Amino acid sequence: MLLLNSLFPSGTPLKELMESEPEPPSHTRPADGTISVEATLSELVRDVRFRRGNSVAWGSAQEGMPLFSQDAVQTLDRSGARISFDAHNHLELGSNSMVLVERVKEETDGVRRYRVRVQGELEGSLVPTRKMNLELETAGHVARIGKKGADFRVVTLNDDSSSVSVYSGEAQLLRPGHPLVVTANQGVTLRRGVAVSAVYALPAPPQLQGCRSGQYRYRVIPPRLTFTWKGAPGEYRFQLSRWAHFGETILDLRVSSTSFTTQQLEKGNYYWRVSRIEDGRVGRFSTIGRLEVVQSQTPPPLTVSFPGERATASTYVLQGKCEPGTRIFVDGKEVTGCEEGEFRHEVSLKPGVNLIRVEAVDPAGNSAYASRIVYGEGSSEGAEGSQPAVLTVPRNGAGGEGSP
Repeated sequence: MLLLNSLFPSGTPLKELMESEPEPPSHTRPADGTISVEATLSELVRDVRFRRGNSVAWGSAQEGMPLFSQDAVQTLDRSGARISFDAHNHLELGSNSMVLVERVKEETDGVRRYRVRVQGELEGSLVPTRKMNLELETAGHVARIGKKGADFRVVTLNDDSSSVSVYSGEAQLLRPGHPLVVTANQGVTLRRGVAVSAVYALPAPPQLQGCRSGQYRYRVIPPRLTFTWKGAPGEYRFQLSRWAHFGETILDLRVSSTSFTTQQLEKGNYYWRVSRIEDGRVGRFSTIGRLEVVQSQTPPPLTVSFPGERATASTYVLQGKCEPGTRIFVDGKEVTGCEEGEFRHEVSLKPGVNLIRVEAVDPAGNSAYASRIVYGEGSSEGAEGSQPAVLTVPRNGAGGEGSP
């Protein structure tokens, strides 16, 4: 722990250290014949810092900068970074996390060996290769990713424990005697000073339910959205992003139920996913849900075929067209059957003056209406001919009644 504290200053002291350092570290490290580039800081999200192995100063990282042996990278709140060893082998550093990358002495077999000290959250994707292996050091233990490659995640739980989850390939936990092998869909919890003896199956991905897909409209106030998924009671990780690859997240939370509710999403496209957490071991993410939040203040279109101004006092079938999903009200009573964009409703015309009023309300809450005054005359076999009347007016706009 003392080693990590000396390598990775954190919190306010780190900020003060960086602000007080008169000469920030160089983004390039002079070659002296023995130093080589080991990796590249290929992607950055928000605030990412770095420290050269031959320096005590921390500075702002830049995308594309090289990393040398014993260089350290730190992400601050809601930040992230990708470290690439080549085109196929990457590490993804999560928010509020730090790593130190060290090149281990190369053996005669020509295999590149790295040790990465982890504090925080780290995801990795290493393809099967005989040219490189990587060791992950966390909570006083070392896990090796060998020639079979692996997709994995390391999460620091507290000062004395971490979890390692393997999604494909395998990792080997080094220990006296034979290593403990962690294969696909397995995980292990590591505790400082405690021998590792068992691996556990990772929790299954949850099944998304509410807000899995679709469009949600609002007029002024963003809608109240509840994301739900199927799973046993327990702890889950909920992520929400504007990007399908989740390179940057809007929300990255741990929740203790199978739902999450928010009313803070402005207009735009959103993607979300959930994973189950058991004893610190993080399972695979669910499938990705996608939704669109749309702000609309335009009244919905509404077309109504009214009877003529004078019609027989009898039953008349009112017909009209609207946008699918619009709710239709005739004289204050909701009409069913407008899901496909058309509606029919019987109205009774009594002798004398009749006011027929039709209102359309879209999912965002915008309203339009059309109305007509019809004079009902004595009974006969049929009503006078009908004619279409279209009148679209916002809810708070100037109203209109009678024939347009």
